[in-house]
Amino acid sequence: MSRFARLLRVFPKARFYLLNLATIIDISDERFKPLFEQLIEQGWKVSSKYDGFDAGIDYDYLRLRKGFKTMKCEWDNWSEWSIEGPRLVVEAFAQQSGLLVTYAWRWSVYDESPSDA
Repeated sequence: MSRFARLLRVFPKARFYLLNLATIIDISDERFKPLFEQLIEQGWKVSSKYDGFDAGIDYDYLRLRKGFKTMKCEWDNWSEWSIEGPRLVVEAFAQQSGLLVTYAWRWSVYDESPSDA
């Protein structure tokens, strides 16, 4: 990865850390549908949705809102669904749903390790 690309990736990672966010990654489509319904039942509402020509084919995105809190649900055909939001909200949802939480930005798993550079 070029130095410029690495530099650009620093900003979303810093934002993730500074806003105290968490992510649930690698949620299969079959598992996500009941989780999404559970979120809706808990009062979360879809505030925006990706409607590009490739929605549901190569990429998908939902932003959920409940009061002043927001969560982002993101899908691609390689790593399936993820749910990202405030750490306490994501941790509570993960615990009640039996999911694992990570404290890194979803796309960080694709970064090269320093030894790969």
